[in-house]
Amino acid sequence: MAKITLDLFRYDEAVDEVPHRDRVDIEFPETSTVLDALEYAKAEVDGSITFRRSCRSAICGSCSMNINGVTGLACKTPLKSVLRKDNSVAVDPMPNFEPMKDMVVHMDPFWDKYSRLKPYLQPFDRDEDHERERRVSPEDMKKLVAVANCVMCATCYALCPVVSVDPSFAGPAAIAYAYRFIEDVRDSKRKERIGQISDDYLWLCAHCYACSYCPKHVEPQDDIIAVKRASIQEGLTDAPGPRHALVVSKTIKQSGMLNENEVIVGTVGRFNFKGLVKIMPLGLRMAMKGKVPPLFLHPVDRIDEIRTIYDTLEVPVSA
Repeated sequence: MAKITLDLFRYDEAVDEVPHRDRVDIEFPETSTVLDALEYAKAEVDGSITFRRSCRSAICGSCSMNINGVTGLACKTPLKSVLRKDNSVAVDPMPNFEPMKDMVVHMDPFWDKYSRLKPYLQPFDRDEDHERERRVSPEDMKKLVAVANCVMCATCYALCPVVSVDPSFAGPAAIAYAYRFIEDVRDSKRKERIGQISDDYLWLCAHCYACSYCPKHVEPQDDIIAVKRASIQEGLTDAPGPRHALVVSKTIKQSGMLNENEVIVGTVGRFNFKGLVKIMPLGLRMAMKGKVPPLFLHPVDRIDEIRTIYDTLEVPVSA
């Protein structure tokens, strides 16, 4: 047994104007989990401490919260691994959510974005056409195994810096689940799903890899890249995000270097005259500072090797 202090975020939207913190002292085994410690504190010290939990086995995803500044599942986090020098641990609600009471947050934005994707199979035919089941090859299922492990704990959503500055962004979990159905050979709504997630600001993802910290190892950052690739394959390229990706790819294949002039014009749209006029002041300021890149770039040495990589990987370059 060890003397442990739980440094808790406390807030009740029904009665409090601003949050405050409580320090709750308990004697508890360091080998237990953070969730075990919270359960003990609620049962033995202060019954008003509020948090979500259910399975205690990292299956339900309910107990996601911020522990010492890192969001994760409390039931999967050993106390010993997070205790600070003074034998305390700070517990807060997930960021990117509005707190409701203590560690409980309003999940509506997260679930709304998830439900917009219609996260259920929409097959080509009817169930009645199959006597027993819809069979899928092991090769096709391999692509879906990892994302199927998602427990919708919202850890990746809470960690996402894009969500923190632009709440309209769908978030990693929703995009990963879109991938789960986009790549399911039984589903008939591939293009519609890609169009929906594109409308939900798929291309705002900055690829910072903050969502790589997933308690279930889903790796949503890889699924986001796959969905972006699928959107280009389906021809959904009339937007700044896909245009930017394509023109960057194109200029690097041409010269081995990034041609900033081409990237700016290609991202805005060559025939988007209104958009081009809007960025003219930026171009003038760059010219006055002597920061205009050269108009023509000579290919780097061994450019053929770079182009071979493109051709081998079948990288799209047409804008």
